[in-house]
Amino acid sequence: MTTSTDSTSLPRFAARRGIGLATALAALGLAACGGDPAPISAPPTTVAAAAPAEAAPAAAAPAPAAGSVTSAAIGTTALGDALVGPNGMTLYGFTNDAAAASTCYDACAEAWPPLIVDSNWNVAPGLDLGIFATTVRTDGQLQLVAGKYPLYYFSGDVVPGDAKGQGSGDVWFAVGTDGLLLEGDAAASSGSGAIETTLGVVTLDIGDVLTDPNGLSLYGFTEDTDGVPSCDGACADAWPPVLVESPELPADLDPAVFSVAQRSDGSLQLVAGAWPLYRFAGDSAPGDLNGQASGGVWFAAAPDGSLIR
Repeated sequence: MTTSTDSTSLPRFAARRGIGLATALAALGLAACGGDPAPISAPPTTVAAAAPAEAAPAAAAPAPAAGSVTSAAIGTTALGDALVGPNGMTLYGFTNDAAAASTCYDACAEAWPPLIVDSNWNVAPGLDLGIFATTVRTDGQLQLVAGKYPLYYFSGDVVPGDAKGQGSGDVWFAVGTDGLLLEGDAAASSGSGAIETTLGVVTLDIGDVLTDPNGLSLYGFTEDTDGVPSCDGACADAWPPVLVESPELPADLDPAVFSVAQRSDGSLQLVAGAWPLYRFAGDSAPGDLNGQASGGVWFAAAPDGSLIR
């Protein structure tokens, strides 16, 4: 005995399935008779509400394109971790630079060579690429900038880890990995403060040369006239003046040779003969004479107050 089933009792999806099957069979029958099948319209699709799926993780922001040259890295220096260049040498910032633009050129740049990069520069892992940028120098070259400070080497540093430029002139400081200056420790400064003890004399290939109490060579600047200092600003950063605390000469200096001149900022500078005396920031050890004849205007000072040309 066959039991009839009311189609209305079938699940709705089965009824739809039957309709779809009948339509397909009708189309096949027409095709078998040689007729052109009528186009079949796709049944309307009902999107069932589904349980919310677990959200897919957000795609990471695309990483900056990697440069072919690592221009800055983290190095261990006498001051702790600091930025170093691709040669491993300590990098410095200059507090006189403003708005991330360099003001160190000519003699200043000889003592503090800028870190020049190409357009494909990059930084080492562990550094935040976002704090770095470049600035265009007057000759069109790109100089790497960390934070707001264009980066420089110090010509007096000899091996990786040296930080002999730290605190120089109270305007040059090593740069931390966060782009801030490491101003807390100026103990390694090459110094440009007032002398406290007597000058010295060292015999070099060019003859006897006056030195400061640390044995560093002293120089005169031929553009100073009548014993008046004229090396200021960036010039004085590269050529720190030899300062004294008082207009009275230290007792061990011969007043027939030495005198004191006042600088434009009111500080007092020691003079030998007709020449205000300076150190060179590029000298780092007794006997260095890296400033000799620089620009044709800087010459070592002799004990009698003359210049050795």
